[in-house]
Amino acid sequence: MSGNYHFEDFTELNYKRILDLISCNYNAIFYTEYKNHGKNILLRHDVDVSVHRAHRLAQIESETNIHSTFFLWMHCPNYNIFEEEVYTLINRIRNLGHEIGLHFDFGFYERQGLDHDMIIEYLSIEKKILEEIFGKSIRVFSFHDPSNEVLARYTDESYCGMINAYSKYLKDHYDYCSDSNGYWRYHRLEDVLVKADCEKLQVLLHPEWWVPEAMSPRERISRCIDGRCRKNHERYDTMLEKAGRLNVR
Repeated sequence: MSGNYHFEDFTELNYKRILDLISCNYNAIFYTEYKNHGKNILLRHDVDVSVHRAHRLAQIESETNIHSTFFLWMHCPNYNIFEEEVYTLINRIRNLGHEIGLHFDFGFYERQGLDHDMIIEYLSIEKKILEEIFGKSIRVFSFHDPSNEVLARYTDESYCGMINAYSKYLKDHYDYCSDSNGYWRYHRLEDVLVKADCEKLQVLLHPEWWVPEAMSPRERISRCIDGRCRKNHERYDTMLEKAGRLNVR
């Protein structure tokens, strides 16, 4: 099974190979440059699980002088952008020359019973929150796990002053490659980059899938969950130690 799903692709070492292929065949651009002429690639990270993994990929990209956009999910159950360590890592990602965007969970607001017009107001609100927290304009957003209805309805190039990563323009002018669910959804990225016959390419990666050693998607998710759990235990133990209190077990 691992051969069919190319578990070996999703390692830090292979990511460096992928970045080398990008450097050889494409110009890595930000979303504000999506109408530029030339052979361009939009490299995008929807941060669904781990800001720590996002930071590691940001480091690897910076070493090869490639910059990308990291989309932050305000309603994420796996990390909290207000947490000090996570906040610090996000700023480090920015300081490496990358951009941050908004990963907007339309479904969250639908499940609260809000109509579509009100939900778009929350798109603007979440944009402003990120801008206030990180002191930087948010210029692009992507939908988190969008329904077919949302994709069909929200096709404009921008909303609330942000470029829409799922716009009709980008779908029409850019080929698409994604690692959603820990395997290649449409085409294997390495094959696409070696062939390099796409004039323009949007690549969606999720940092949690890219780890030091080859493993299954479920194992990669467990790695993130267990790491988060271990960190919380360590934080609790350290807090009691600093306060001089008993750590009753």
